Parts: sequence; structure tokens; C-alpha cells
Amino acid sequence: MLIVGICGSPKKERSNTRLMLEKALEAASDSLSDGETKQATTMLLNISDFDIRHCTGCDSCVRKKPCPESAKDDMPMIEAHLLRADGIIIAAPSYFTSVPGVLKDFIDRSRFLKMQDHQLKNKVFGAITYAGLRYGGQEHVIDVLNRYALAQGMIVVGSLGSPVKDGTFGSGSLQTDEAGWRSAKDDSLAIRGSQKLGLRVAEIVKKLH
Repeated sequence: MLIVGICGSPKKERSNTRLMLEKALEAASDSLSDGETKQATTMLLNISDFDIRHCTGCDSCVRKKPCPESAKDDMPMIEAHLLRADGIIIAAPSYFTSVPGVLKDFIDRSRFLKMQDHQLKNKVFGAITYAGLRYGGQEHVIDVLNRYALAQGMIVVGSLGSPVKDGTFGSGSLQTDEAGWRSAKDDSLAIRGSQKLGLRVAEIVKKLH
């Protein structure tokens, strides 16, 4: 069993989004490991580490032909990891109330996997987000990610925590109040939500196995 996490932040260092994804994958790994090494159960991919060209709208994938851009960039490498996965978690910061452009390029280019007989179907999916402001577009980002997963035929799940204390996905913000700021490591609610999301994805992966 393998859960692949994709960090959709363009930042290569000090990413709050990555920290939350790491917490989710650690929780998932603890749930899945059963004596195996953690490396055998989870994998984290930083979208910023890959060269992903823009979709040009050529519709080669619709005609069941290889994407011409895939001969020029790293999309085949990412696709190979996703095809091996039983579960996928995407974490994305809110960039002006939506996902960053580099992650949108990945979303657009992965259309090929849908057109080739829904190759990501039945994979368990969970979403995580982070924003600068407390009301900085987090729910819209989650909606974008969940709709993407549904379009791919994945099984979208949310976390199960306290009905009155926890949300259904990992989410947080840098803003604490009108004068205060923090990083994700100090956002206990965001960390707990991410961990519970990771546990939920792992739980459903195990049930399906």
C-alpha cells in the first residue's frame, strides 16, 4: 500500500503547506506500516522539483495519443508515481483564492490519465490547504482539488474528528488575529486536521485492500 503526497507549493524551502502534508503522511504511514518501513508506505513529491510544461489544448489526449509535451518535461515521472499509489493527498496553498499556477499546470496535464481509461480511478484522495489570511480562500482551494479528484474518478474522503471541533480537511492560516502571525508549526488546529486527514485516507486504503 502506498500513499503519495503532492506538495503544490512553488516554494522550495520553508513551506507551511509542505509541513502540513508531512504531518498527514506521517500519520498515514503510522497507520499503514504494520512493521514495514515508512518509506514503503508514503512518498512526498514537491511539485516545484519538476519541470511541468503548460497544457496547450492540442487535445492529443482526447484522441488517445501521447501528450507531445510529455516528451519534453517531467510529467511521465509524476504519472508513474501516481499510478503506483493507492491513495493520493494533494496539499496546496491559497494563491489569490485558488491553487498556484504550477499545480494548475499539473492538473491540466494529468488530463491524459483520465482520457486513457480513467487511470486514477478508485484511488483514495484527500486535500489540504494553507493561506496567509484566516479567510484567504482555503475552502475554494479544497473545492478545486476535490473536483479535480472527482473528475479523475478518485474516491474523495474527508477527515473524521470531533464534529464540533474539527473540520473535514487540513486547513490553516498564518493570521491569528488583527495583529498576530504564525507559521504552520504553531497552528495546532491545522496540524491536527492534517493528521486526521492522513489517517482517514490510510483507513480507507486499508479497507479497500
